[in-house]
Amino acid sequence: MRNFFIMVLASLLVILPRIVISQPNLEVTTSVMSPQIRTFDQNATYWRSLLNYRQTFGSFRLNTRLDYGSETSRYVNPLRVYEFNINWDQNPFSITIGRFNYWSSLSNIRVDGVKTGISTVRFGKFELIGGFKSVNNFNNTIYTQSDFFSNDSYKNKLLFRTSWSYRQKNKFINVSYWGEGKNDKIRPNFGISSNWRVKGLNIHETFVIDLEKSELNYVRISINKKINNHRVSFGIHQLRMNGINPWSWVKKLEIPTTFNAGWAWRISPQMQWTHKVNVRKGSFSTIFYNSQFYYNHYYFSFIAGLRDNDRVLGGTIGMTQQVGKTMRFGSNVSLNMFDYNDIIEPVNASSVYSWFDWNLQEKLSIKFFARYTVNTFYKKDGRAGVVIYVKI
Repeated sequence: MRNFFIMVLASLLVILPRIVISQPNLEVTTSVMSPQIRTFDQNATYWRSLLNYRQTFGSFRLNTRLDYGSETSRYVNPLRVYEFNINWDQNPFSITIGRFNYWSSLSNIRVDGVKTGISTVRFGKFELIGGFKSVNNFNNTIYTQSDFFSNDSYKNKLLFRTSWSYRQKNKFINVSYWGEGKNDKIRPNFGISSNWRVKGLNIHETFVIDLEKSELNYVRISINKKINNHRVSFGIHQLRMNGINPWSWVKKLEIPTTFNAGWAWRISPQMQWTHKVNVRKGSFSTIFYNSQFYYNHYYFSFIAGLRDNDRVLGGTIGMTQQVGKTMRFGSNVSLNMFDYNDIIEPVNASSVYSWFDWNLQEKLSIKFFARYTVNTFYKKDGRAGVVIYVKI
């Protein structure tokens, strides 16, 4: 494996200088945070510098994203390489070799391997991925273990994926089949995601099935229709992480099947009011109402309902303000409400977040922030710090 990468690198060094080179795209972000309660080390100041580098050589593109920072219980190695790959794109074919991130409506994962694809207008796009799931704590890489292949430990990091997607006006569909290694065997999964617009109805659906356990890991169905300044919606949602969490600080997260009906009213370009009723049956019987109100730079949310026969009341209040052309600040306070993407839960939770953003120049900005969060899905988390962003 090592000799293979040396050969690839040597070939690139010979080929790339002979190709037209574009202006590089370099972004550097430095952040310092303290005291980092639980998320990283207890009562420790944490700092890191993140570098994003993009360079085009004709049909080739080099992508690099890495950071260097404090050693913590989560990041035991001070140098973390999130992305390092060479991409070749010559319509309709493309190939990516190295460490890359794969994002879709069905899965998000970092891969050490190869991604190939062919895209056509008539038949859609086909993709094939093969390799290993990249490390999360960056204490080593899969290639540094001398007994990696001899003791079959590679099976737990093995990953393969094949997918087909097709996009047309008012239509999109993605069908994927993939396998991930765990407990010395490959766990097969199947997923399908689509968007449709039929007679004014916007329909979105996503299903992810764990074929090994024959159970649904993720379900989301949403149907909505716009009527003048109003939008009516109906939906079903279910989420089961099943022990595969992209964030190490997240506890087991499971949202049983929930049915919802909503109504949104756009009163004016600066004002909007939404309502949603959610009903969940089963061992986590829950029914609750959630309302959100937006006005200019202000935001207010209210939630009320019954969860396991316990009454829950809560909400969020927040604001964002612009000061001149270079400064922005904002703050929000939340109580007994957990907001995760489009999932809103009435749970024992509290959160406070404030920030101040100062754009000194077009390519230089500084952000100060402070946050404290407690809920049943995440471990207690508190942090404050500064982030400096520079683009070259």
